[in-house]
Amino acid sequence: MPNTETKSAPVPNNQEQYSIAVAKGLEVIASGGSKADAARAIYEMIKDESRDVIVQAFMEGATVTEKGSPTYFYNVRRQFERKQREEAKTATAKTKKKGAVAAES
Repeated sequence: MPNTETKSAPVPNNQEQYSIAVAKGLEVIASGGSKADAARAIYEMIKDESRDVIVQAFMEGATVTEKGSPTYFYNVRRQFERKQREEAKTATAKTKKKGAVAAES
């Protein structure tokens, strides 16, 4: 017997920000950007939402399929977190370097 249950659409915490993110994703696609570019733009705007909300936004704003959107979520989140770690590392290195220069003075 086939599964006839339907999932209700996830509800974003901030509906206005969600709508803006979806519009931004569609704008990126319309200007010739890739689906991955659109997904990155969406993720940066609504990264604090639940996974299901972000996946839904990818389907609406980056025009990815239901099957493909979890993969985009995984890859975009990984790239974003890596970028955050690298930025934190360089900020820490600059702070240490400034501290060492100040100690020498």
